Amino acid sequence: MNQHSTINLVTDYARLQQEALEWQVMLWSGEVTADQQHAFEVWLSRSDAHQQAWSEIEVMQQKLQLVPQATIGLVREKLPSAKRRRLLQILGLAAVTGGTVPVVRQSNTWQALAADYRTHTGQQEKIRLADGSQLIMNTSTAVDIVYSAHERKLVLHEGEIYINTAPDTTQSRPLLVQTRHGTATALGTAFNVRLKQHETRVSVYDGAVRLRSDNGLHSLTIASGMQAGLLADALTKATRNSSESAWLDGRLVAEQLRLGDFLDELSRYRMGVIRYDQTVANMLVSGVFPLMDSDRVLQSLLQALPLRIHYFSKYWVTVHAA
Repeated sequence: MNQHSTINLVTDYARLQQEALEWQVMLWSGEVTADQQHAFEVWLSRSDAHQQAWSEIEVMQQKLQLVPQATIGLVREKLPSAKRRRLLQILGLAAVTGGTVPVVRQSNTWQALAADYRTHTGQQEKIRLADGSQLIMNTSTAVDIVYSAHERKLVLHEGEIYINTAPDTTQSRPLLVQTRHGTATALGTAFNVRLKQHETRVSVYDGAVRLRSDNGLHSLTIASGMQAGLLADALTKATRNSSESAWLDGRLVAEQLRLGDFLDELSRYRMGVIRYDQTVANMLVSGVFPLMDSDRVLQSLLQALPLRIHYFSKYWVTVHAA
């Protein structure tokens, strides 16, 4: 791909991202008409690129990397309707235009967009690395592969990966996974790494993994069957694995899990959004569910819990108490 083509791709995606952000601002406002909702659905269904741009903006806004929650709350609660919509638009569009662009380009979101390998919402992918190691990427994942003469490094910008490491027979280079919270170095192993907002969760299934916090002050080696969390300035206590790798078999396992947490997890695999009332968030869910058939999962919840599920469209689902 030549430089001109690369620039065009970046420009096209920047345009789609801005359009997606404009839709998010409208949805933030809480004043969406049926016609506007239909127009949003038409825009979203035009192409995979439109859907991916929407997914990226949704993740970015959920993490609130660009607009403080307190500011949004004050705007929503204190200002009249017209001014509220206008100020939300200014707050949102400032994130991807004008003088703040360099900040966005240095953000986790921008790095994820430019990663060597990416999966979209609901997609999983297997990759054979140059050294023979196998990398499996879960939904909405972005990874850079940085192999050098001294180390084999995978930089996880977002999402979740499973690595079955192969020995480096020629140079004995260590294989490690780096996130914003620190590094996980493989010691002849198979392990799962999931990057969350406040921690990186590492689960080991063979061999061992050495964890090191980002500030370099904390380290821990965890053996097969164990897991622990990496934080930028600390490590969590090692505990037994449970169902962290169930996604490899296309399963979502819940053991007395809060319904709110369950729906948040399910939404990782579904294009669009799942909203739920706080009145149902603390209901408990147990069972084994098919990850790639979220409609079937939602319908099964109706059989087990006193719920109502409203489909405004296939991209917009709301769960209420019955």
